[in-house]
Amino acid sequence: MPIPITILTGFLGAGKTTILNKIIAQNPDRKFGLIINEFGAEGIDGQLVESSGDEKIVELSNGCVCCVVREDLQAAVNKVVTDTDVDYVIIETSGLAEPMPVAQTFALDDLGGKVALDAIVAIVDAENYFATTQKYQVGVTQIQAADVVLINKINDTSAPTVPQLQKLIKQINPYAAIVLNNQEDLAAELLIETNKWTVDKLSGYQAEEEHTHEDHDHQDGKEHEHFHVDEVVYTTTDPISAEKMNKWILEDFPAQAVRAKGILRLEIFPGQHGLFLFQMVGATRMLVPFVPKRADFNSQKSTVVVIGKELDKEAILTSLSKTRVPTSRDPNP
Repeated sequence: MPIPITILTGFLGAGKTTILNKIIAQNPDRKFGLIINEFGAEGIDGQLVESSGDEKIVELSNGCVCCVVREDLQAAVNKVVTDTDVDYVIIETSGLAEPMPVAQTFALDDLGGKVALDAIVAIVDAENYFATTQKYQVGVTQIQAADVVLINKINDTSAPTVPQLQKLIKQINPYAAIVLNNQEDLAAELLIETNKWTVDKLSGYQAEEEHTHEDHDHQDGKEHEHFHVDEVVYTTTDPISAEKMNKWILEDFPAQAVRAKGILRLEIFPGQHGLFLFQMVGATRMLVPFVPKRADFNSQKSTVVVIGKELDKEAILTSLSKTRVPTSRDPNP
């Protein structure tokens, strides 16, 4: 029997990794192969997967799986299903990826019958969807391709937008099943083993050759959207001042950013350090304690990734560098 594949898509910050963790937790007898793709060169999401130890995790960074790393994606899935005993594969795409080219990759080549697409599941952020889609069309494209749409982050603040979101989703994609996640027990069986994918969905989608950032090929007459998205990555092995980082988050954070995340080694008191996870989506900015889930985590390294349009890279890197705790290596500590 072919191993089923679920493509987990959704715009930046929609909550894909959180949903992935719920799927894993609710299926302890499953052995998942997890392919986690991030837009930039530094991966954060792979460190946030709450692995039970049975999962095989492959991270694909520095490009969206819908274009520049599609060959890498196919090779990664092939290796996972050939060399390990996984019985289900979940591909968590970059928040800027278009899912249909990913589906096309395996619909046209099922690796000799080893795999079969189960469904495209799109995660929609109830808190921020309307604001982000005003600038980023890919959020609509993800819904268009979906077999299942999960409306995520439903709370007291976002609940009034849910009926409007449901209506919009039905207008964009009348065939998709809609699942609501109100922060209680989400039934993972609604998201995997759905058998909702059909190859007929490719009938309106034109097959394309691989394209890269350099050649800027066009898809459906449009240049792929993430060519116009900027990413700034800041890394350091020096500790970061908790006080200065809080000030950066509250006062110096770039207004053009649509998503930011990071894992930071903060100095809380002189000589006392702790790991913290930074998340920014919409108006929400959180800095919470972080416990590494994987043995390969580098606890001495801090990384911040900022994504948006027309970002001032030099200004962001300069402001972040000022959050470091001065060391003896600094010329003017």
